[in-house]
Amino acid sequence: MNHSTSIDKARDSRNNPLKIQERSLAQAKGMIKMQHLAQIHMNSAARMMHPTSAHVCILFSDRALEYMLKALYMKKNKCMFPPPSFTLQDIFELTAQDTVPDLDRILFICTIHFLAGCNDISFLQNVTPSQLQKLLNQVDDVLLHLSARVGSHPSESYRSIFH
Repeated sequence: MNHSTSIDKARDSRNNPLKIQERSLAQAKGMIKMQHLAQIHMNSAARMMHPTSAHVCILFSDRALEYMLKALYMKKNKCMFPPPSFTLQDIFELTAQDTVPDLDRILFICTIHFLAGCNDISFLQNVTPSQLQKLLNQVDDVLLHLSARVGSHPSESYRSIFH
């Protein structure tokens, strides 16, 4: 009597080079999709770069950062399904290079996430176009840096919205 269990199937698929290759291809496609979504959200943020729509611009920027972190997470952990959100510790680990934390980027990413989640957006009424431009420039720089670390083909990487 031969009863195949899910554990046996997992062992078989782990040892099967074809399955590993398929999984690797699916992971690469997922990372490309995450980078593409980051690009779409930043393109949208650039279109909303006006003081009256500052919060929407920040929301799109936050989503773009989140998608890029997901792509980086997928690469770093060799997985196909990133978590729905990241803790401060996750961001710390994902942005560190050679175990050296990039505190400026971490603080900036967390600040954008905080601003995107604020229910009271009245403080954004005083944002000037130049401040919004500076904020988007910095988000763009962070995305370019993280995208380079994802390391996919240049045609699939994030492209600056300003160059």
